[in-house]
Formats: sequence, structure tokens, C-alpha cells
Amino acid sequence: MAVNYSTLVAAQTTVGSIAYWINYGRIDSAGILTEAEAWIYDQLRVPEMRALADIAIAEDDTYVSKPTGFLDPIHLGIPGVGNITQVDVEQFRRMLPLDEDNLLPEGVPTLWADYDDRINFNTKADAAYTAKMAYYKTPTALSVSNETNWLTINHPTLLRRVCLMFAAEARKEFDSMDRAEIKALSMIEEIKRDGDLGMRSSELDFNWEEARY
Repeated sequence: MAVNYSTLVAAQTTVGSIAYWINYGRIDSAGILTEAEAWIYDQLRVPEMRALADIAIAEDDTYVSKPTGFLDPIHLGIPGVGNITQVDVEQFRRMLPLDEDNLLPEGVPTLWADYDDRINFNTKADAAYTAKMAYYKTPTALSVSNETNWLTINHPTLLRRVCLMFAAEARKEFDSMDRAEIKALSMIEEIKRDGDLGMRSSELDFNWEEARY
């Protein structure tokens, strides 16, 4: 049976439902599924979670909001202008070229740091730009309007094990919860290894680019 939202949150009598797996009808299946998805997306970074978004930078901006569903950055740059490199907060703050009035100079942003839940730049934008950010994005939650996704299609066993983990916790069956978590974490490591294999044909940059020329 195909895994989908309606089946997962169905009654205990429905084969493939969370209530059927846990053998208990009075379980908050929708809540369990929400927790399971959040837990999985916190643990995994797979190609299916990669996204590209426009980042509108208005003139005089020193920061902008993160794109929808932001989890982790991959790359940020302004096409035709240059890259905007992420640095850690301490280094970023140390390198800020603030004047005596604690103001940033105008210019093209070249560095950014993640704090205050936003993208902070090392300059005040001297013009309006449209940057592009590649990043890991939280997938759209499963629902009646989004019955399946790559998780239900490619990793239904992982989803089942994590749902069982939270369902067991809800029932205070902590031994069962622990066993389900161990199996889920083991499967996540396998998925990560499979993802690494998908990079076999990639050319990786170890900052050797300049040495080639």
C-alpha cells in the first residue's frame, strides 16, 4: 500500500496508519506525523531538500529576511556581480568596517552572517540587487492537499520508524521508543552515505582553484 497522508492519519482499522502500527486508536496521528517530519528534516540534508530562491536586496539594506523554509545555506551570490561569503558571527562582527557613528559604508555586500534570524551584510547596499540563494529548505508538510512527498515515496520505512518513536513516547512506552529511535538514526546514517555516493562525479573545491592557473 502506498504511503500517503490520508492513510497515515486514518483510524486504527486502516492498514498503514500510525494507529494501526502502534495498535492504539486513541493516538493523535496528525500530531505524531508533524513531530516525525520535523525530527527527520532536522536530521537530514538530502538533494530533495535543496532549493533556490531570489533574495531581494533594496538600496540601503544592511540585512534581509531568510528565504521561506530556510534550514541551512549552500551558496549566496549576486549574478553578474559576485559571491556573498558566509562567515561566523564572531569573525563577521570583528571585520565590520563601521565608522565613528557605528554605521556601515555603502557598497556591494561581500560577506554575510546568520544572526537575529536574518541575513546580515557587511555593507549598506549601494543599489538594489537580486541575489540568489541555494539552500536546504523544509519540505512542505504532508496534509490533505499534499498527500505524498519524497519522504513517503523514497523513505517510507524511515517515516514509519520515526512515527512509531513518537507514538511510543506518547504512550510512555519508552523501551519501544528507544528501539525505534536507534533504528531511525541508523537508517538516517545509511541515507547520508547513499547521498555521498551521489557526489561521485562532482568536482570538489578545496581552494586549489588558483593553483591550476
